[in-house]
Amino acid sequence: MDLKPEPPDVLIISAGGFGRTVCKMAGEDPASGRDWRIKGFLESRPEVAAKAPLPVMGDPLAYQARPGEQYICALGDPGQRRRFAAPLLAQGATFLSLGTGLIDYYSVRMGQGCLFEQWVRTGVDVELGDFVVVQSTTVIGYEVKIGSYVTVGSFVFIGGRAEVGENVIIHPHATILPGVKIGAGAVIGAGSVVIRNVPPGVTMVGNPAKIFEFK
Repeated sequence: MDLKPEPPDVLIISAGGFGRTVCKMAGEDPASGRDWRIKGFLESRPEVAAKAPLPVMGDPLAYQARPGEQYICALGDPGQRRRFAAPLLAQGATFLSLGTGLIDYYSVRMGQGCLFEQWVRTGVDVELGDFVVVQSTTVIGYEVKIGSYVTVGSFVFIGGRAEVGENVIIHPHATILPGVKIGAGAVIGAGSVVIRNVPPGVTMVGNPAKIFEFK
């Protein structure tokens, strides 16, 4: 009689607040224990590791990937996600995309390592790169394109056919009007309403959103 193979172990990078939230969310996913199982965390900060609800297996920057393991990078900042995922990616590791909170979606294409918190809605034919994080109660319109290592905060609206470049941060309650293009590395402030295209690397705030310059 053929025995069903054991599901792969999954390790969560970071036992911080977001990492522990992702751990709880993953445990509630229907695939948990069937298609994969959460084994523990990768964390280097002793004060944070002490709060972990599961074992800490090592330092994410020094950990040697093991055959069959998968990983979740639970870091909100795009630069930190890129930094801490890189050593494992260099070893050929695979990152799990967790869509527990994704509802009402059709024809969504995404790369690896994407995370969706509760009550995220999308329109048809949405495209996402790798390591995109979308926080709770956000709406993404039809045919939206989002690049890799983007963080979209809670209660954000992204209108149809908008395009978001890599490494962008969109803070909570922001609105991106349909068809708007946001350049790579831009930051959209909380509550901002973006009505026109955004150049790369700038910070936009206000309604309507304007470029903010630090003095």
